[in-house]
Amino acid sequence: MKLSEITPDELANMTLERKWHILCDDVHDEDETAEVALLLGTKPDWAEERALAAAKLYRAGRVRKIIPTGGVLWDYQGERLTEAEVMTRVLVREGVPLMAIIQENEAQTTSENMIFGCLQMARHFARIPESVIIVTMQTHMKRSMALAKALLPRKIRLSMVPSYPAMSHEEWMNVEINRSHVSSELRYYKKGIEQGDLEDLEFE
Repeated sequence: MKLSEITPDELANMTLERKWHILCDDVHDEDETAEVALLLGTKPDWAEERALAAAKLYRAGRVRKIIPTGGVLWDYQGERLTEAEVMTRVLVREGVPLMAIIQENEAQTTSENMIFGCLQMARHFARIPESVIIVTMQTHMKRSMALAKALLPRKIRLSMVPSYPAMSHEEWMNVEINRSHVSSELRYYKKGIEQGDLEDLEFE
């Protein structure tokens, strides 16, 4: 089945667990190495999880540079910081040197994360990197990969590394904002397909 074939009513009546499986089936660390990890912005607690996943990649020698993206401002530990600044704080705390971090402090959406992140690659590299790992949360990954394929240069080899919360699936799904996120991700993905911006999503 394809997401484009699901009617709005069917999507609205779909169980939360079904939505989760559509978004998260086949989302896993692909165990690739890359020149760059593109770290997508979000609210502080999710941003910390993503930064921890990216720092682990760096310490393992799987990436040389990390680009934390996002210009939305959040209150974080008594300061007003952008998403990229929040993630940079976590990356440095986790042992990633500042010389390996390229901040992008303007993006307001996932699409802009891709576009402005690519601009940072063009500014800081002699050539556009041949390989990029997208780092974001598990439920955000399929739409993010579809956007990356649509917006980043085709020659870039893309792979994924999802971040995971420091709690069980049941605990995570008991939080209202998380449940809302799962539903909105599918709506955004479907809207992108309908607008012709994203490839269709197939699922069983």
